[in-house]
Amino acid sequence: MRAVALILAFGAGAFAAARVLRLPSIPMLILSGVLLSGVALSPDADVLQGILLLGLTFLVFSAGTELNPRRVGRHRGAATTVGVLQFFVLGGAGLALAWSLSLDLLSGLYLGLGLAVSSTLVVVRLLQRRQQLFEPFGRLVLGVLLVQDVLVILFISVLSHSEHGGAWVLIGLLKTLVLIVPAFLFMRWITPYILASFAQDDETLLLLLLAVLFVFVGLAQLLGLPLVVGAFLAGVSLSGFPVNGLIRGQLTSLSNFFAVIFFVCLGALLSVPTGLDFLVAMLLTGAILFLTPPLVTLLAERAGLSSRSAIEAGLLLSQTSEFSIVLALVGLQQGHIDESLLAVLTMVTVMTMILTPFVATDRMTWRLMRLHPSRWQRKPVVPPTGHILLIGCGESGRLLLEPLRRAGKPLLVVDDDPAVVNQLRETGVEAIRGDGADYGVLRAAGAGQAAVVISTMRRYRDHKAVLKVARNRPVICRVFEEEDGDRLRQKGAIPVLYSHPAADEFLRWFGEWSVASG
Repeated sequence: MRAVALILAFGAGAFAAARVLRLPSIPMLILSGVLLSGVALSPDADVLQGILLLGLTFLVFSAGTELNPRRVGRHRGAATTVGVLQFFVLGGAGLALAWSLSLDLLSGLYLGLGLAVSSTLVVVRLLQRRQQLFEPFGRLVLGVLLVQDVLVILFISVLSHSEHGGAWVLIGLLKTLVLIVPAFLFMRWITPYILASFAQDDETLLLLLLAVLFVFVGLAQLLGLPLVVGAFLAGVSLSGFPVNGLIRGQLTSLSNFFAVIFFVCLGALLSVPTGLDFLVAMLLTGAILFLTPPLVTLLAERAGLSSRSAIEAGLLLSQTSEFSIVLALVGLQQGHIDESLLAVLTMVTVMTMILTPFVATDRMTWRLMRLHPSRWQRKPVVPPTGHILLIGCGESGRLLLEPLRRAGKPLLVVDDDPAVVNQLRETGVEAIRGDGADYGVLRAAGAGQAAVVISTMRRYRDHKAVLKVARNRPVICRVFEEEDGDRLRQKGAIPVLYSHPAADEFLRWFGEWSVASG
């Protein structure tokens, strides 16, 4: 009890510091554990390792609940391509660095795999806080995280059987694939049925969630797999809609409690890094920050995302993961790596997680946009005048196409999806591929000379960019929050709250405007 009390006390201090400094809580928790290990009343190492295993199980379980394949939507192919290529390119870079440091092949594999995955917990929380989970790059990032986490879980299974030879490696992989089958069945049919039939109150719901976790952990142990494999797949089995929405409130407090336990214990158990360990961690951190954004940007653009969305995805994925630490702990337990490599991977994770909120920002995105080759290749064009400019032709924009085409004025569409642009051109609609919040694209599309500008973009700050270029022009903006609508109205826009009657409201306004403007 004394050990748990110390861990929770230091964890509470870490959460407070993270909130004051506006930093991710995970690195602060690890640092608080390091501080805990330096005090005179530090807990016994055996006690910490037992608590660490418990926290680890719930941490991986919680990460799995956020990764539903359906959230990725139509970006599944792109997410698979980006996730797999990023995983193996960064993993190969880590393996090459391990070779240059004269590490053995097994240690090199652990180092490469530790660099190849990005943090599900950090990235999902940032996307939720910024309300970007359902934007194109948000869906892509979720898909990439899912692909990477599945790959690292498969590698954990493989590496845990590697000491017995090649045949056992294949057996470990097959065991994991066998365990994926019930996870899929639970996600699609079993879990929704159980919760709908038996979860009559919050206490029963929580017990059912824990029962699912214990079932998969038990299956993993029965198959001779690491417990983290079963815990992760248990989380994935609960990630489907509407189950995920029902359980989030139940699991948030519980997962936060066990996250505190895990990361504080991890920090308390870390050995003091040497100067060489710290130098290697700094080099790896620099490699992650400088390799990930251009690599993901290139891959995401090839997969069809706009330049800005691709850059945003690259910046968000520029950190190592809690799974990097999980992997290192499994390697340490198996005797494959030493405490020095665990300390290096933990330092890289701490540093990259701390830097993520400062790196993955709009300001950094636009700075990188100015360096993008597309800016150098852009040719000057004569902007159109007196036309209707529609920015964004997703689900909402498509509903407006026919009424706008019948309005008697030229129609120009700006969209960042190349497939959408090609489809519009095939149907005779003039379209430009570009970011609707890019001043250069807006000027080329004649936003300042348009008869009316209609922006269906999601973000308030993107609408602000449109208003800045389209001065003194009627600008209609789709908004999701009444507060955003009020702020845009004060800036001279005509906000339309996104809801089922929104299209009717717009068409009434547009009909009145068409009559008034002749």
